[in-house]
Amino acid sequence: MTFTINLLDDTTRPKAPKIEGVTAPQRQHGRRLAMIHAMHLQQMREVRQVLDRVASGLGAAGDVAAAVASLDMTRNIRASGNICGQECQMLTFHHTAEDQCIFPALMGRSEGLTKVVERLAEEHLIIHALIEGLEASAISAIENPSAEAFGELKEIYDLLETVVQSHFGYEQEELEEALGFFEVDV
Repeated sequence: MTFTINLLDDTTRPKAPKIEGVTAPQRQHGRRLAMIHAMHLQQMREVRQVLDRVASGLGAAGDVAAAVASLDMTRNIRASGNICGQECQMLTFHHTAEDQCIFPALMGRSEGLTKVVERLAEEHLIIHALIEGLEASAISAIENPSAEAFGELKEIYDLLETVVQSHFGYEQEELEEALGFFEVDV
């Protein structure tokens, strides 16, 4: 499975306008988003460790699937059955909160900020497609263990990890001032 992701090109990502008069407490409020992202990135590091163990011959492909299956986001994907229709509770809950609460609170504040929010929402769709692909690939690697199946699993995971890290960094950078200044709950 190959994904072509064009959303990682920072030159195509809109920039939020700087907000004059943002106070230190407002910036601190905006940094709450980074703390939430850190939790998701920690789970991703745990999966990475298992993948690396399997790749080095110290673990079995089943270990990868078990690690992926233990993530809240994967359990919730399974529970919902349709990631597009029903948001899962971990990473998807985070994106749902952004899409339904945070982003609407920022829309219309300025043309530049609106463009950033629209771009972030597009990136959420890519991330969720990758999560679905990761789960399908993990199941495939268990049902038909092979170097090829593991390679596909690792390829999708590598891409998901890259996309999520890039997305989180972009989101934190562009929304920090606005979240605090406009007193948006995080």
